[in-house]
Amino acid sequence: MTGMEDTLQALDDLISQFLCLDRPLWSSSDDADAFLEAVDDLTSTIRSLDSTSTDHVLLESFDHLLECCSLRLADEFQHLIDTSVFDASYSYHNTSKNHNDDDGHILVAQPVRNFDIIVDALPEGVIFEANRIVRRMVAAGFGDSCAETYASSRHNFIDESIARLGVHAHMAEKFQSASWEELETQITRWIPAIRGVFHILIPSERHLCGRIFEGFTAYSDLAFATACQPFLQLLSFANFIAAAGKNPECLFRMVDMYDAVSDMFPVLDKAFNHELVALRECLKSSIKGIFMALENLVRRDPSVSCPVDGGVHPITRYMMNYLVAACVSRHTLEEVMLSEFGCSETSLIEPDRPTSSLAVCLAWIVDVLVQNLESKSKIYHHVPLSCVFLINNGNYIIKKVNGCELKLLLGEDWAKVIYSKVNQWVLEYRRATWGKAVMILEMDNRFCSDVNAMSEKLSRFNNFVDAICQVQSRWVLVDKQQAVDFSTLVEELVIPPYRDVIAMLKATGAARESYMRPDNVKSRIQQLFKAMAR
Repeated sequence: MTGMEDTLQALDDLISQFLCLDRPLWSSSDDADAFLEAVDDLTSTIRSLDSTSTDHVLLESFDHLLECCSLRLADEFQHLIDTSVFDASYSYHNTSKNHNDDDGHILVAQPVRNFDIIVDALPEGVIFEANRIVRRMVAAGFGDSCAETYASSRHNFIDESIARLGVHAHMAEKFQSASWEELETQITRWIPAIRGVFHILIPSERHLCGRIFEGFTAYSDLAFATACQPFLQLLSFANFIAAAGKNPECLFRMVDMYDAVSDMFPVLDKAFNHELVALRECLKSSIKGIFMALENLVRRDPSVSCPVDGGVHPITRYMMNYLVAACVSRHTLEEVMLSEFGCSETSLIEPDRPTSSLAVCLAWIVDVLVQNLESKSKIYHHVPLSCVFLINNGNYIIKKVNGCELKLLLGEDWAKVIYSKVNQWVLEYRRATWGKAVMILEMDNRFCSDVNAMSEKLSRFNNFVDAICQVQSRWVLVDKQQAVDFSTLVEELVIPPYRDVIAMLKATGAARESYMRPDNVKSRIQQLFKAMAR
């Protein structure tokens, strides 16, 4: 074994010359080449010894020397990556082009609109030298250490890249106690940032790892996954929002985040598939929870007050405007709601049909709203005003549905039901108010020629109409066309019997000038509903 001991001594003497240098070996290409050649000799010597030698002390000496070489290689590897100078003129190259051989240097990622690019984060020459070191460290059995060194060296670049996108890796911790308004601001920054990360920075990092660790897929994967941890920490912000955003006001930003995450899947690196799938499911669950919260908001809205004039209730305005706004994202919401409410996956193929998941969800919420309004209407203790309240709110719902994609989603059957309800309330109003006026005008055959009886009825009728106009002129009909229709319905109900009584009175020869003409009654009715239409 004397020969091997001599070899060890010779290699130790040679390698020690490099290990004791206090400057980077790669500052001199000659030193770098000589050191790598010495490491290759050491590695091949150890391999030949492993199969023949029983001298464990000698083997340990060789291994110790190899470990010292690997530590120095790791330092040189880190120094190469850390000290590379960048030049903005070589920041990006299109993925459809071949990689050029320019040794220019580049900046940390700049904001761009084109996602079909790769950020060349290291010059060509640095990549080549780094790969030479990787090959030696892997051959020496220090591939894991090399991958960890790479990841550590890349953290500054990655952190700066994230910062240039206007966000940072620990957003979730920083904004734990922030208001929703503050969180919305951060979400608007997070969405374009995360798109840049997954469309550009992560593919670029994968590309760089593949080149530096070329020929060593396992170590390339390890280096890549470890280096990209700061990128993945950005996902914790979305998880935080998904957990915190339970109120209806959170829906729209949550949908934006869901869309942003979904957009990543076509370009998603397989290493992060689990994290992205889990995040998307988390956002999906939160969006479903928001719709449940929306239903509960309506169901639990206390029936303690209503507009004194029978106008549209604030909860109706809020809910319908909310649902109209939600329909802007109906395709996303349909995907989220898929398989909810007993709907099959075929609903996604025809998302506009009334039986789709989203349609069932929205129809249910509107139905809960109508039930709540019917309960609220009992506050008035005055049937005509209750009817006006329900008519106003029903018409407001119909108007909002017809003015957007809700009409398509809810379908004709749902529309027939709500129209039927409104017509029912209209008829109830007419019966409860003007039906009583008609009852006053009803004449028993025994009194058809009794002038006093007819005069009394006309007087009571006029007083009743005066009272109606005095009270109901303070009410409101928010739909002007509804006011016109109301006037026509009431005229058709009231004017014929009033005209009959006047005709009978004329037949007795009594002076008709003392009584209001039918046209005047009609005018009073029209004036009333004109006053209500505001």
